[in-house]
Amino acid sequence: MGGRIDQRELRRRAIDGVRDEVEAFGSGAPDSRLIRRDGLLAAVAPASPERSVFNSVVYEDGGVLAAELDALAASYDEAGVRAWTVWVPDEDREAAALLDSRGHLLDAAPRAMAMELEDVGPELETPSGVEAVAGDPATAAELNDRAYGYGPDGFRGALAQSTAIRWLFASDGEGALCCVGAIDVGDDCCVTGVATPPEHRGRGLASWLLRLLLGEARERGHTTATLQATKLGAPIYERLGFADHGFIEMWELRR
Repeated sequence: MGGRIDQRELRRRAIDGVRDEVEAFGSGAPDSRLIRRDGLLAAVAPASPERSVFNSVVYEDGGVLAAELDALAASYDEAGVRAWTVWVPDEDREAAALLDSRGHLLDAAPRAMAMELEDVGPELETPSGVEAVAGDPATAAELNDRAYGYGPDGFRGALAQSTAIRWLFASDGEGALCCVGAIDVGDDCCVTGVATPPEHRGRGLASWLLRLLLGEARERGHTTATLQATKLGAPIYERLGFADHGFIEMWELRR
């Protein structure tokens, strides 16, 4: 068993995982695209013009972000996108102030969470009548839209085709009840797209399915898992062993 991973490294991995999510968001539909600059990546998803999470920007260099803001705004306008966001690590107050001065509003501040996979606990009891199966992005998109109350311009618009995200489902034999997604980022497993529609909540499906996914990641040689947690999802992740490593803010511009 190796040594413990430094807390700063866990935070770095949690924040870096957002870049790979943005890469998936910018390649999940036929008319989506990615804008690449040194130290900056932006996803443009015209099929989801009102959903800024799919039309989002990550950066490594605040100077590049400042220099590219006008061009980014023009690209989103030309694509018919009416809401886009910039992911800002909580320590970067300079970028937050810049975006605030340019009309962006703080829309959300998900918790950057991480864990070492050697800390994963025992498998959870399988909920009655379900099994874990691999699945397709269309089914995952439909589950996420139902879970988050989105219309067809949500996940179904932005993630209509295969991306780097691998999907795992809880199925009752007639259909999928819950899903979790994962992106391999080096030896980190970036968790994304965890979704349980309201009618299937309260059965422990997401916890059970995510624990299976983490175990599989550990068996493949991954050492950590990271994610961005909503207020609703954070308690589930904490029970599985994830810990807070700050926030990464979403600064949205909506036309």
